Amino acid sequence: MPKKESAPRKSAMTGKPAGAMKAPRAMKAAGARKIAVVPKPALDDEDSALDLDLDLDIEEEEAPVRKAAAPRRTAAEPTRKAAAPKAASAKLVQLLNESLGWELRAQAMYAHYAAYVKGLESLSLAEHFEEEVTESLGHAKKVRGIIAALGGEAVSTRDDTEIVHTEDTSVMLEEALKTESAAAAAYQKIVPLVKDHPVFYHAIYHILKDETAAVIEVETLLGR
Repeated sequence: MPKKESAPRKSAMTGKPAGAMKAPRAMKAAGARKIAVVPKPALDDEDSALDLDLDLDIEEEEAPVRKAAAPRRTAAEPTRKAAAPKAASAKLVQLLNESLGWELRAQAMYAHYAAYVKGLESLSLAEHFEEEVTESLGHAKKVRGIIAALGGEAVSTRDDTEIVHTEDTSVMLEEALKTESAAAAAYQKIVPLVKDHPVFYHAIYHILKDETAAVIEVETLLGR
């Protein structure tokens, strides 16, 4: 009587044939081999030399990274170079304050003379002096604004040149000529320092133009 083929043994856990579990185990084993950490074998002399070469290669590749950091150190250079514009601004603020001092003095002087002028020319000269006060106020406002824009501190006291008290119109006009000439000279020093700043240059140029015109006007009043 022929023997019956024995039925495949089933797994006690899954009830599936025992052979059916072999393939997944093999796959898992293969996956395990892919991620297994292989211990580093002991290096002989040749392997040590090769390892040293690899280390040198890594260091050579890292060198450009370290060199790339060099530009960061040079980032401070523009800050050091910026000291020159600051020095130029300090000089400009100084000259502007000198001009502002003359404008403040002109306001006081012309207001004083407008009150003391007498004689046949009193009406015309008083009006002229009062107009000069107004003009000096406008100039002072512009100059003060530039100083503030530069971060400087504007002076609040006039130039310390003495204001000569007189009731003689000729002396008044002589003093006016000295004041306008000094103011014009002060603004002439400023013009080269603001030539690269259109707004400042425009303001100073027109103030200088006014001062130059004032010099000519006073000279005309003096008959020169």
